[in-house]
Amino acid sequence: MNYCTPPEIAQNCVEAQVKRATMPAGKLFILGILAGCFIAFGAEGSTMAAHDLTSLGAGWQRFITGSVFSVGLMYVVICGAELFTGNVLMLTALFSRRLSLYDVLRNWTIVLAGNLVGAVLIAWIMYMTGLFKFNNNLLGASALAIAVTKVNLTWSEVFFRAILCNWLVGLAVWMSFSSKDIISKVATCYIPIMTFVMSGFEHSIANMYYLPAGLFAKTLPAVVEASKLGAKVDTLTIETMVMGNWIPAILGNIVGLGVFVATFYWYSYIRDTAAIPSGKSVSSIAATVKK
Repeated sequence: MNYCTPPEIAQNCVEAQVKRATMPAGKLFILGILAGCFIAFGAEGSTMAAHDLTSLGAGWQRFITGSVFSVGLMYVVICGAELFTGNVLMLTALFSRRLSLYDVLRNWTIVLAGNLVGAVLIAWIMYMTGLFKFNNNLLGASALAIAVTKVNLTWSEVFFRAILCNWLVGLAVWMSFSSKDIISKVATCYIPIMTFVMSGFEHSIANMYYLPAGLFAKTLPAVVEASKLGAKVDTLTIETMVMGNWIPAILGNIVGLGVFVATFYWYSYIRDTAAIPSGKSVSSIAATVKK
């Protein structure tokens, strides 16, 4: 067969998480930066593709946005990078006693920091290119409108949208472990990611591009005027970005994948499976692992 069965996916997933936990901090951070950049490329490209497609209607506009955005996870999965939202799957190895809580939190912290650096870097470079002025400033106006919309969601709205988002992202990563060829990996990334973006859910790492991009666009008077947002532009601040969006999005993303993918599939395919023996945590044997 050219694919893995669900029990095989589960075993492949756990082994991959154990290997991931043995990476040196520097390597994790660099791969985290790359993942942040890759997701930002998807976000930036989808904004470019759909910023003036209002004539198609909101639904089709979001479908195109999601379709283009999905390339970000394709880059992460196929090229190799460390994405915090996908690394919530490390809980499968934690529950199997192959990793300690320290191993998991160490990975999440380093990777999340790298993702943030990468996503903000692309937002800043986009600003420096002058492309926010593209199409009579409408591209920048769209970037600004996206950011303003996100910071005006309530905390609970962001949290629950983030749960649904990373449930789907988790399925994308989980399915990618079933694939043995590039085309299959592309398909497994495309379908869930297109669905979550089209649905309007909240992805913490994507928002690490979208919101800084909006802040950069906000500094351009012509873009602000083209956005026609008026005083609502003032609601986009560093405080509303971090407290009102990033924090609930991160927490919701952990719950979404952690409960509905990692926990459910661990219980279904790993808990009683001798193929994945329990053992010492990675942190306890890290000194013997060849980096």
